[in-house]
Amino acid sequence: MTIALPPITDRSPEANMQSSRRFLEHATLELAKDPPERLQASEKSWGALSQAVKAVAKDRRWRNDSHFRTHAILNQIIYDQWDGTAVAAEMRIDFLAVQSLHSNYHENVSDVPTIEVGIKAAQRLVDRLEQARRDGPQPIVIKDADVQERLAYLLEINQLDQSVIDRVIPIGKRSDDGFKKDGMLGRVVSRVRRGKEIPGSYATSWGMPRPGDGNNGGNADNGPNPNDDGRGGRPAPRPRPGGQSPSGGQSRPVPKGGKKAASNIQVKPGKTLPLADAADDISSRSGRQERRNRTKTRNGSKPTEVNIRM
Repeated sequence: MTIALPPITDRSPEANMQSSRRFLEHATLELAKDPPERLQASEKSWGALSQAVKAVAKDRRWRNDSHFRTHAILNQIIYDQWDGTAVAAEMRIDFLAVQSLHSNYHENVSDVPTIEVGIKAAQRLVDRLEQARRDGPQPIVIKDADVQERLAYLLEINQLDQSVIDRVIPIGKRSDDGFKKDGMLGRVVSRVRRGKEIPGSYATSWGMPRPGDGNNGGNADNGPNPNDDGRGGRPAPRPRPGGQSPSGGQSRPVPKGGKKAASNIQVKPGKTLPLADAADDISSRSGRQERRNRTKTRNGSKPTEVNIRM
C-alpha cells in the first residue's frame, strides 16, 4: 500500500481525494488476487468516485451525504465544467460503467474484464474531478428548470417557495461565481434562511446581469436602480441615524445602548428634551418601536424634563 488512510478527524476535501486514490489502488489489488475479489474491486471503484465527488462538493459547500446526491453532484459538475463538449459525454459513459460496479457488489453479475473497464472509468472520472477542483467553479447559465431544481437541491433551498428560488437562482441568468454556496449566492441564501428580505432582485443586487438593460445600471423594469452605488450593482449601505461629524465629514453613528448614553445625544444649546425621549433617540433601532409603545408616565406623573446645555 502506497497511499495512507487519512486521519479519522480529517474531514477536508483533500482527505476525500486521498481516500479516493487509496480506493482506486485497492480496487486494482483486489482484482489482481487469485482468485480475483470481484465484489471488493467493484465496490472500491465506486468508493473512489464517491470520495472524489464529495471533495468537489465540499469545495462548493454543497450537501453530499447521500447516494442520490452523488448522482446530482456529478451531473452538476459535468454541466458546470463541460456542458456541450465531448468530455461531458465521455464522463457520463464512464459514470454508467462505475455505477454498474456498485450494483455488481450487491448482485455479483460482472466478470473480471467488465470490472477492469469500470476501474479504468473510475480512474478517468477521478482525474477529471481533480481537474474541476483545480479550475474552480465556472460561470454557468441556468438553462432550464431541471438545472434550477438540481442546484436548489444541492444548495438546500429546495424547500423554499418557488418564487424565492426563482429570485435566488433564476432560469436564464448567468452566475459569475458558479453558484457556489460561499460566493455571492451564498450570501443571498444565508439571508433567505434567516428570513430576511433579499435586497432588490437577485440579478440586480448580487452581481448577476440585469435583465434587458445591457448591465447599464437599470432594474428589471429598465428604470434606474435605486440600490446601485456604482460598484457592480451591489446595494448602497443604508445610512445610519446621526448628525454630521464636527469636521463636516461622514455622519457620526448614534451610540447604541440604554439610558446610560443619554448624555451623548446632540441637541442645540438650551433645547429641552424629556429623558425618556432622549433615551429612545439614541437606542438601537431594533428596540425603538417597543420603547415607543410603552407608557411614558410613572405613578400618573409626567417624566421629568431637563435642560441639557452644551
